[in-house]
Amino acid sequence: MDAHTLNLSHTPSAGVDSAVTEVFEVLLDAAENDVDVTRALLGKRLPLVGSTIDDALEHLQANGLIVTTDTRITVTADGYQAALKRVRRHRLTECMLATIIGLDWWKVHDEAANLTPSVSDALEARIVELLGDPGTCPHGNPIPGSANRPSFDTAVVLSEAPVGPVVIARITETLEGDHEALQLLENGGLIPGRIAEVEAKQDGWVQVAGSVRDIAVPPHIAAHTFVFPR
Repeated sequence: MDAHTLNLSHTPSAGVDSAVTEVFEVLLDAAENDVDVTRALLGKRLPLVGSTIDDALEHLQANGLIVTTDTRITVTADGYQAALKRVRRHRLTECMLATIIGLDWWKVHDEAANLTPSVSDALEARIVELLGDPGTCPHGNPIPGSANRPSFDTAVVLSEAPVGPVVIARITETLEGDHEALQLLENGGLIPGRIAEVEAKQDGWVQVAGSVRDIAVPPHIAAHTFVFPR
């Protein structure tokens, strides 16, 4: 079985294949951080309708890439390798869309999710060559297999950051499909690599002087935006 292609006897529709990418991002992150994945967790972390998540899980299980029980979703050895490859290609595609195509930052995730299943070995290699083996996607999330992956050991979520200057580190996949959240962050200049300043915090809200303008970041966004305190 060639688990890496996800193009086996059970071929998913384009919509389901796009959702597979989203599910793989959560599964890979959970596996790397030793977190149990449940259907409820996927529903909470992914901006997808429940039936789409169910279809993606059914496809992955039919191809032996995950094992599901009433309480847990476990990625198999083949599934983990498939997740690494899919997430790598997804994040490289995001880089291509943002850097080469010039697509708006808040739009690249959805467009990349649609394109990723069609990325070939040759295209993947060409993106890496053109962009110099990027370590993260435009949202700051690490690209599997990159020699330039950064460390996030000192990063904290914005809601827990001390008052003072910070560098935006990354935006979790929970927000990547939330267009309103991403547009708010982009409008304030709270994009990975940019410098900002936490001015005040109250009831989960964070007042931030961004690199473009001052914005009030709602609790659900502040909880999924990682920063490096300076």
